[in-house]
Amino acid sequence: FPAQPTSPTMKVFVVLPLAAAYDQATALEYAKLAGAAYCSDSALEAWACGDKCSADVKSVKICKGDTTKSFLGVWDGTCVVSFEGTSNVKSFITDLEFWKSSTDWDVCDGCKVHSGFLKEYKSMQSCVKQTLADLGCPSGSAVKTTGHSLGAAIDGIAMMDLHSAGWKIEESYNFGMPRTGNENFAAEFNKLFSSKFYRVTHHRDPVVQVPPPELIVNWHFTHVEPEVFYKGKVADGFNQCTEARDKQCSAQYWDIAIDLLNLGDHLDYMGIASSFFDCKKGAEDGEVGEVPMMLMV
Repeated sequence: FPAQPTSPTMKVFVVLPLAAAYDQATALEYAKLAGAAYCSDSALEAWACGDKCSADVKSVKICKGDTTKSFLGVWDGTCVVSFEGTSNVKSFITDLEFWKSSTDWDVCDGCKVHSGFLKEYKSMQSCVKQTLADLGCPSGSAVKTTGHSLGAAIDGIAMMDLHSAGWKIEESYNFGMPRTGNENFAAEFNKLFSSKFYRVTHHRDPVVQVPPPELIVNWHFTHVEPEVFYKGKVADGFNQCTEARDKQCSAQYWDIAIDLLNLGDHLDYMGIASSFFDCKKGAEDGEVGEVPMMLMV
């Protein structure tokens, strides 16, 4: 499939590997794991955060970043990493719409990623790798990953980094992912992971529309693929797309001002609350995680 052009005169063509069939039941399990990342540390470590902790995950450990966290554990014999999203969705969207900051990343030739996403990942990078090793999944082992919102962007960067360090990404479903890197990043990501990865989107979720490509002059961010798009409820079915601007999926929406009125679409994936909602209180301190600031305004 053609990737976005790197210049007005050159196009990059990438042949994507044959993707494994999208599995809705599997997506639901990953949506719970992604939602669980918003729950308190104590609830996660006890693996007692309510319905989001229904999967059989053992030996849960927490890695703290500058502003978010991730949790790691062993799920069905394989290590899994789930990255928490932002607690201030409105500010996050505004920053990505107007504050354009990319940085070179040597994980692949010509790759650029959003500097804020990379900085947040690097703040927990060493902890994630060491914890994987401590859980019995050193470099060379298989890993499953997930994330929602900012956590989905961090997940994408982590997948590239872990792969380059020798880990084998077995499977990844993420939810409400913003554009994370430029066309070179997306092309390399798709080449490596399109047979084991799904980017799930929901109706007019505004986060998937940022950073908006029409406002970016110098770094041309584009989505990684494939995308699974739910226009309504899970029971109503989905469309699947393999090109970033396919109007059969979330690319049919582009007006961020209108999309901002639909923050509920960002906070609900697969019928699971992608926020602190539905998190059972921590056993020790009664935490429910940080209350998203966008719910306070």
